[in-house]
Amino acid sequence: MKIIGVFILGVLAGCSSYQTLEELEEEALVTGDWSAVEERERILAKRTIRHGLVCPAGSMSYCESWAGLKEKCACIPDDAGEVLLVRNR
Repeated sequence: MKIIGVFILGVLAGCSSYQTLEELEEEALVTGDWSAVEERERILAKRTIRHGLVCPAGSMSYCESWAGLKEKCACIPDDAGEVLLVRNR
């Protein structure tokens, strides 16, 4: 019986609405309540820290750090990454 309850909860959770960050920002502009946007940004920042930067297809992660300071990473097109790798040899 517990399995059926867990299954039903899973289905209900899957049917819940999901708002993109852009939709949350639009709503916040109207209502003035930015708490949902801030919470989503915290979640995304934690995910990036935990899993690293995940880049879309056709791009790669490129990270730089200066004098041991905080590392800065960004997604760059694969072509730009190839140029950087060849130039740094």
